[in-house]
Amino acid sequence: MLSEVFRIPEIYTEMSRKGFFNMDTYLWLNDMEWIPIEKIGDYEYEDGESRSVVPFAFTGGGDKWVWVIDEGENDYPVGLCEGAEVNGIYYARNTQDAILRQIIEFVSGSFFYVDSEEAKSYQFSEAELKELLDKWRNSFEGILSDEQLELISRFSTMPLKHIESKYGEWYALLSDEESGEMIRKYLGFDRLDDEFEWFIS
Repeated sequence: MLSEVFRIPEIYTEMSRKGFFNMDTYLWLNDMEWIPIEKIGDYEYEDGESRSVVPFAFTGGGDKWVWVIDEGENDYPVGLCEGAEVNGIYYARNTQDAILRQIIEFVSGSFFYVDSEEAKSYQFSEAELKELLDKWRNSFEGILSDEQLELISRFSTMPLKHIESKYGEWYALLSDEESGEMIRKYLGFDRLDDEFEWFIS
């Protein structure tokens, strides 16, 4: 049962109003699979799971994106709770910032190809990436801040580049270092990536 002090954040209500959670108008993000508002209240907590977290999305692997409830807040910090861990991490200050961080991490990941003959099934071409960014920019109008929307617009003008790191080689818009710098610059949060307890065994 959800806490009586919990309220669905306004941004999530607006996303629902825009149809982002409906089958025919679903708005895809790489690793956030939305839970429709009407099903959030039906979430069944496991024994030992803290009622101070409210799941609103899942990763592709079934881990939980949650709001970490702070009484009196209009929006809540977003956390990532992995099934094998008793501690979650603070992912973003609020839902808007979590969406932007998802996009920043997506454009810096190994999800893109330059040579179609070498493309993997989950990868996107540069043209497909630009279409996605334009869709996100337009869809999140009135939801994300002007600064956040401008950043997404800037991504759509950037070419893919070859990235090399200790983890391998790939094509992306941003290197890991550039991605980290953007997260710190645009998503500064005093608890960013800190741990919190979400499951008491």
